[in-house]
Amino acid sequence: MSDKKRDPFGNIWITSRIRMDAHAKFTRLDRLSHITLTFYSVALLGFSVFQSHLTNTPLGPYVSEISIVLSASILCASLVVWGLGFGALARDHRDCYLALQRLYDAEMNEQDKKSAYQDVLTKHPNHSDLDYERFIFRKLWIEHALLETPRGPVTMGCLRAAKYLVKEIIAWTFGLTLVSSPAIIIAAFYAI
Repeated sequence: MSDKKRDPFGNIWITSRIRMDAHAKFTRLDRLSHITLTFYSVALLGFSVFQSHLTNTPLGPYVSEISIVLSASILCASLVVWGLGFGALARDHRDCYLALQRLYDAEMNEQDKKSAYQDVLTKHPNHSDLDYERFIFRKLWIEHALLETPRGPVTMGCLRAAKYLVKEIIAWTFGLTLVSSPAIIIAAFYAI
């Protein structure tokens, strides 16, 4: 079977791979958020247990207030994590890439395959632009692979690659700041 028959848009394979990457990303975020919340809950418990040892430190007069604020923060953070639904998004992206892979392998005429492709896309959440750029960057710049669609080869010039890297650095910086901010705040209080 020719590749045109398997993938009339030239996007079924690419979209399925990007959705695989999105599935992996949301699975990592789900695990990381649970591990982070667990870590901060244990740290709060330790902070509360060793409260008497902190009485002669700069934190001493504020330990109860800090414990209350941290408890409320952990509660709010757990509600936000639950609301973001990383696990559900991971499952949706997995269902999508499995459906796309079945479609890619199916023997049907071009018009039916195009219609089925649109049906799969409308039933599942879309990946982000950053997911797409990450996939293209990895394939073209790291793996030095050739990505071909009926419209021609997919390219990523130096400027586009640099923009992607800046966006990725900003996303990682924001994520690390968000995860580590409670520890930074407690350290700042302790240093005062």
